[in-house]
Amino acid sequence: MDSPFVQDKSQLVAQQLRLRRSLMASGAGFAASLVMLLAWQLGYVGWEIPQLAAFLLLTSLGYLLFPWLIHSSRNLTFTDPSLTAHQLGWHLLVNTYAMYAAAEIRSLLIVNFILLMLFAVFRFHPRKLPLLAVLLLASYCLAVLAQVLWSPLDVHWSHETLIALVFLLALIGLSLLGAEIASLRLALKRRNAHLAAAKARIEELAVTDELTGLYNRRHLMRIIRRQKGLADRGNYAFSLAFVDLDYFKRINDAYGHGVGDQVLIAVAQEIRRTLRDVDYVARIGGEEFVLVLAQTGYQEALRIAERLRSDMERLIVEVAEDHPNLKLTASIGIATYHSPETVAQLMKRADMALYAAKGCGRNCIVGEQELPPDTGMTESMADESLVAPGHESTEAEQQDDARGNPEWQV
Repeated sequence: MDSPFVQDKSQLVAQQLRLRRSLMASGAGFAASLVMLLAWQLGYVGWEIPQLAAFLLLTSLGYLLFPWLIHSSRNLTFTDPSLTAHQLGWHLLVNTYAMYAAAEIRSLLIVNFILLMLFAVFRFHPRKLPLLAVLLLASYCLAVLAQVLWSPLDVHWSHETLIALVFLLALIGLSLLGAEIASLRLALKRRNAHLAAAKARIEELAVTDELTGLYNRRHLMRIIRRQKGLADRGNYAFSLAFVDLDYFKRINDAYGHGVGDQVLIAVAQEIRRTLRDVDYVARIGGEEFVLVLAQTGYQEALRIAERLRSDMERLIVEVAEDHPNLKLTASIGIATYHSPETVAQLMKRADMALYAAKGCGRNCIVGEQELPPDTGMTESMADESLVAPGHESTEAEQQDDARGNPEWQV
């Protein structure tokens, strides 16, 4: 789901496009009003000055109304935020009246109807274009009928019939062309939607672990750097928790990597369930996970880690009918960021705490402040464990492997 920022940006771009199109339509309307003013000066329109002023005032208000509605975002309350039908209806009404008032230049004013048809091509569904063509032809006929009923000017039927026939042929051609353009526009829209979905999927794969759906190591580093930036500005704390599953290698050796994958997926789901919405979790390789605890100090990080350790201890993984249900525990190391240290220094302390937790018997939590002085872990060892996909077995773990430990079976 897109973030509110992305949605607001998309809405702003859409509003800018609507406003630009509305201004183009209003510009065409003002140009048509200018033509009517020139026709009045040349004597083609039999209006008095008050009638001319009223026409120009009313049409100008209508042309300005739609850009104002879009600029003020009031258009968002309409079913069609682009107000396409409303704008076409207003321009159609004005131009029909203009063709009645300036009957002697009606054949020239038909151009305005053609512009309306072209404008609709980019907004209407292809099926609606023939209906609009019929409406435009009916409006032309209505202007002629109004001249017959109320205008003192005679109608030259042969001339009007020829104009109507040419207009009809033009509308048919525009409908066919518009339908083709609209079909291409819809196909392009669908293709863009598919490309956007594919792009979103690629971006998701670039930042997530394919097996568990958690973030991967690369995106984890971005998150930590972003958290570091917030903390360096002050009044912000965050902590890291390195989580390593105890005796996970035995599950792979005993049941195969397929069962091991099922266990990892179940553990990832359990971690997601335990963590808060503001926290992040990533799998950095093998059975090792890293938790980024946002807005969390050292003591709060210990409490969250203890809740996770307890939940993991109670977790029972059902893998298959021919396998026993599995349970497992986790060792956790905690470190809290201290500005202005580097990300590598923070991760090294968390990794040393995890190493100490595994050396203390596993299924426990060690914070950086609790590191015993004889952990025996040098900086080079910490660096090596950060690069490797998971921790190597300690001497104690190797001895346990030799003895056999049934704690991970139910």
